[in-house]
Amino acid sequence: MDKVPYLLKRNVFSDEELRLIFDELQFLNNSYLMQPPERTGSAGYDGNLIKNNKGVFLRNVYGREDASSIIRLLKVRLEQYVLEYSKLHITNLTTANTNELWFLVSYYENSDYYKPHEDATFSTALFWFNKEPQKFTGGDLTFNNTDEFIEYKNNSMIIFPGWARHSVSPVLFDGGGDREGRYCVTVGMHIVPK
Repeated sequence: MDKVPYLLKRNVFSDEELRLIFDELQFLNNSYLMQPPERTGSAGYDGNLIKNNKGVFLRNVYGREDASSIIRLLKVRLEQYVLEYSKLHITNLTTANTNELWFLVSYYENSDYYKPHEDATFSTALFWFNKEPQKFTGGDLTFNNTDEFIEYKNNSMIIFPGWARHSVSPVLFDGGGDREGRYCVTVGMHIVPK
């Protein structure tokens, strides 16, 4: 079976950019904004939950995208990497034509997971963050149809086709505390006729 045509980048943001992103993540997670899995979409098939985490769509928080450091900084990185990604495989070619994005911040604590699923996107970008030093194991990504394993690491980004079946292994704390789990900012990438 062919491999999933994904692009993985490590050490994506500078220390100052990470500080801005993490300050916003902490704000989002320290409020009533974070919702249970059934409120953040793609949580279940046939009435069964397939994920256990909290999340919030950034469009539900901000009236303007430029009010969010997360959105501003992630858009810059996507512009930087999407052409490279689109050249990896013929199925990725039109990702360079993406003209609509949505942003979902998810937070995984002890034993939180996401079972195998596909995304309702043309392509998906995941950006991973955690407080250092990391106080958990797990949270790794697997492409289930090809058994490809991508180890979770802070300050990483992966772009892959929405059709690629994938899952997130349970996050297990090694003595972690409040809000010291795994953050993932999912960017749904779409091509919408204008």
